[in-house]
Amino acid sequence: MAEKTVLVESYLSCHVCSETFRDPVSLSCNHSFCSSCLQKFWEQRALTDVAKHLGNLSFRVWEKMKDQVHFSPVILDPNTANGWLSLSDDLTSVRNGDKDQQLPGNPERFTKYANVLGSEGFSSGRHSWEVEVGDHPDWTIGLTKESVDRKGELPGASPEYGIWCLTHRSGKYTNGDGEAVRVEKNLQRIRVQLDYDRGEVSFYDPEDMTPICTLTDTFTEKLFPWFSIGEAGDAKTADIKICQSEIPL
Repeated sequence: MAEKTVLVESYLSCHVCSETFRDPVSLSCNHSFCSSCLQKFWEQRALTDVAKHLGNLSFRVWEKMKDQVHFSPVILDPNTANGWLSLSDDLTSVRNGDKDQQLPGNPERFTKYANVLGSEGFSSGRHSWEVEVGDHPDWTIGLTKESVDRKGELPGASPEYGIWCLTHRSGKYTNGDGEAVRVEKNLQRIRVQLDYDRGEVSFYDPEDMTPICTLTDTFTEKLFPWFSIGEAGDAKTADIKICQSEIPL
């Protein structure tokens, strides 16, 4: 008799809540459920499916964004640019123009030489960026101390005067000490790398990370990315450009 009672109760109980049916609903599979339990089940199932769909969609969207979202590791500071220099609207490239612009003589601006600085300085850690120089014949890139003389004569772009750089002029490459640097080919891009704590400014060919030269010193103040740009002449490359980097996702 007890077995028959259990069997009957099983037919009268919902398989979801295990309680006696409340407003029972029968499906084509011959199973029955409370109407409210069945509704909750389908709502939860729908939410799970939506969540999975959004998860898959989000992954695909971020994969596509990797090919589209970039940032510039260095932004040029227009308040430091000499009047002969013209900056792009996004402040990532610079060229030596054909006229001297009449710009405000603010304290941070270079007025004697065609120089411009990056907007962010560094006083610790490691930092790097790449510069596209193409076939431009006259450029100097590197880093300079914040207190560099921006108005008067600079006897030289060297560590002695707070500038650590690589120069290309008259088809030759020299370091900040004026020493010739030997390269196997004309460099289209330059990687600048600062290790502030170790006191190193290094330059590489980013194509295969071949070292070009390294300057060592003891840094005592904030350093800024530094660019000095001459006339492009007949070169195809008129703009010296900071290369974009992908945002790590």
